[in-house]
Amino acid sequence: MDTERRLQTNPASLASMGAMEWLDADGSGGYASGTLSGVPSRRFHGLLLVARYPPHERIMLVNHLTEVLELPAGERVLSDTTTESVGAWSSCVSFAKWPIPTWTYDLDGVVVERSIARPRGTSHVIVRWRLLSSPGPVQLRLRPMLSGRKDHDVQTATTVIDSTVRTSESGVSWQPRESFPRVYACCRAAYRHQPEWRHGIEYAMDRERGEAYREDWWSPGEFTLTLEPGESTAIVFSTEGDLTLDGDATILAEAERRRDARAAPSGVAFFDALRTAATSYGVDFVDGSASLAGFPWFDVWTRDTFTSFGGLYLAAGDFVGARNVLRTFSARIQNGMLPANLPDAHTKPRWNSADAPLWFILSVGRYLRYTGDVSALGEFAMTAVQAIVDGYSAGTPPHIRVTADGLVHASAPDQALTWMDAEYEGHLMTPRRGKPVEIQALWVRALTVARALAVRTGDHTFAARCEAKKARAIESFRARFWNEKTGYLFDVIDGPDGDDATLRPNQVFAIGLDDDLLPRDQALAVLTVIDERLRTPVGLRTLPRDDPRYRAHYIGDKSTRDAAYHQGTVWPFLLGPFISAWVRLHGRTEQARRDALGFLTVLETRIDGEGCLGHLSEIYDGDPPHATRGCFAQAWSVGELLGSLADHIMGSAPPHQD
Repeated sequence: MDTERRLQTNPASLASMGAMEWLDADGSGGYASGTLSGVPSRRFHGLLLVARYPPHERIMLVNHLTEVLELPAGERVLSDTTTESVGAWSSCVSFAKWPIPTWTYDLDGVVVERSIARPRGTSHVIVRWRLLSSPGPVQLRLRPMLSGRKDHDVQTATTVIDSTVRTSESGVSWQPRESFPRVYACCRAAYRHQPEWRHGIEYAMDRERGEAYREDWWSPGEFTLTLEPGESTAIVFSTEGDLTLDGDATILAEAERRRDARAAPSGVAFFDALRTAATSYGVDFVDGSASLAGFPWFDVWTRDTFTSFGGLYLAAGDFVGARNVLRTFSARIQNGMLPANLPDAHTKPRWNSADAPLWFILSVGRYLRYTGDVSALGEFAMTAVQAIVDGYSAGTPPHIRVTADGLVHASAPDQALTWMDAEYEGHLMTPRRGKPVEIQALWVRALTVARALAVRTGDHTFAARCEAKKARAIESFRARFWNEKTGYLFDVIDGPDGDDATLRPNQVFAIGLDDDLLPRDQALAVLTVIDERLRTPVGLRTLPRDDPRYRAHYIGDKSTRDAAYHQGTVWPFLLGPFISAWVRLHGRTEQARRDALGFLTVLETRIDGEGCLGHLSEIYDGDPPHATRGCFAQAWSVGELLGSLADHIMGSAPPHQD
């Protein structure tokens, strides 16, 4: 899935170039991204977005680089801001996303290659050009477009700009706004300082989403350089001080690093594509490691980190990263709870996730299963696991507790505590107060894992407590959650309005996480109803189409979109537990694995055919053709499917030991 995408110059394919996106992440929270055409369609598209306090607070520093080639037939623009400009992008004949995003342009016999990379662990972006074929030298003019803003904001020409330039032996630098970092540029080129504004840049995708979509860019000046046939040159933008960096050598070294880090082909193209995508989400920072929930706008969310953990780290073979993530979050447990986000000196914790601590326990168990690293238990993980089990049992103030029946009750008047957490102006779209079905499944599985870990550490007293809690929870679950009238599970019981019989996909976790939670006949009935009424080729719907609350499309302004977020919208990550359940309940046979792999056929096509190439989006419309929506690259869409493939289809994961 890493072969070059050959591009045609007909109107339909040119339009698709404007719709398809690319991403290159720096491993610290920053990234570069854009459309294949080079025309930005989101205010998040840019070359140098960095995390001011890694991995938090992403800021936009270099929005764009206008590239003008002077050819015998006239000027051609490699990347501009509108589709109406006479740009060379219509002569783009190929794009390769890996190991470095690379475009090839054929301009009437003058063939130019352009690559863009964010080397991991740096705040650099490198743009490199290579003149592959030409009757003679070609002049290239470059004009960077700068801003100093948070990634969600837009800049206007009314912003006070410092237009001075600082020069040094290594290049030039600018600091348009004092409160944002200085931007350094290094290039073997002549620089002419000529500040100007580019007014009225419009972002089509943001306009469609009812968000801020018009911006003014500030440009400090222009670089001019000459490309010789068969040679290459590069420009580096960075926040890391005066540069003496060889951009050519650095981008080639980064490409080689990515090749060396890549695992050998598995024989299943989709699995390999997901493993490559997984490398984009991990972030390292001063006091730990985690994963971003998604690009372009999500930060680190604890729930997403551990829902994705098995795929992003274990199936991808990053065991060092996995250990660092577990250590990072072990240190942040309070009263048996993990914060929903990653707090630091600049980000305050939010204690509103009933499932994140349970996903953490499951991740510890999976880590031990893959690595056998018992030392992690003694150093930090087992203390965290015990704190969570004891915290839930005693009641994690003020809103999560295990009740007398052994089930977890989660309720807060102003917060959604499960993954269905859409909220707009204080209104919770799906509050799900009471005892949500997936929280019980996670609790039972967490107790199973905790017991097994306790046995490995010799703490048989704690192991016995976990076993007793599990037995009580299963007994109550079987007595309360099966809905005889509908033939499937309640979504929530003991809520403010009683039991909620809405058909939702959350019950897939009750059959995908643990073999003991339901009798086999009931588990098969749940699997059947999910398969027939909720499953689509790209994931599971959050409501069936015949529900009066069903929303077919995730479109419109924020209030309209949030109302649809969990009311019919399709989530691809839910195919992970569905595949797990399918293989388990069909006897873990080769036919069951082939069937499960078949459920991913459409997503396998889409990962390289739409949206952000090489990634899976956050959500899709409920109705066909299931248009891609939400974040264009989502961690748990990649991680859950990758983990399920490893555990249940590829046979590459160690067998369960609990």
